[in-house]
Order: sequence, then C-alpha cells, then structure tokens
Amino acid sequence: MKKVLAVVCLMSCSAVWAGDITLYTRDHFGGPAITLHETVPDLDLQGFNDKTASVVVQKGTWEVCAEKHFKGKCMILKEGQYAELKDFSNMMSSVREVENAKEKRPAAK
Repeated sequence: MKKVLAVVCLMSCSAVWAGDITLYTRDHFGGPAITLHETVPDLDLQGFNDKTASVVVQKGTWEVCAEKHFKGKCMILKEGQYAELKDFSNMMSSVREVENAKEKRPAAK
C-alpha cells in the first residue's frame, strides 16, 4: 500500500513540474537548440554549458544560473521569449523549474 501511495504522489508531483524551456546557442533563437523538461544541474553533460544566447520558456517558471548546481549569478525566466540574454549570454550552466518566481530572485526583464 505504501508503494502505491508513493507512486501516486510521484505522478502527481511530476504533473506540477511539467514545464518546458528551450535553449538556443545564438541570439534570436538561432543555432542548435535543446528543449528541457526537468532540472539540469550541469549543462555540460548536454554539451550546452556556457553556450546559451536566447531562450523560449514554453511552460513554467525557470531559474537559470551561471554556475553548475545553481550557484553564482541566477535569474528567473517566466513563460515567454528571450531573444537576447544580454549580460547573461553564454554564461548559463544550470537550469531548473521553480514553483514560485518570488522564492529567490527577481524575474528577468
């Protein structure tokens, strides 16, 4: 019975965290891209460490950080298109979906 409850909880929790974010290597959504559906504490494993220049958040709110494991400079990205990351371009090393954008850092403009 405990296993069944754990599986049900796991399934319902994953539905809450069902966002999508696409990272692009060039400004204005150009170049190779990768779409993520879950936390990635080290983008180097996907070959995308320090290579992101633009982003589309299709669903959810995401925290992106300049260092692996969500350290260093971070910013919150809500649903929308970010054609240029300006001061954050080619710095992204970790990405995770967050429940509430007010948790840690202000939203990007």
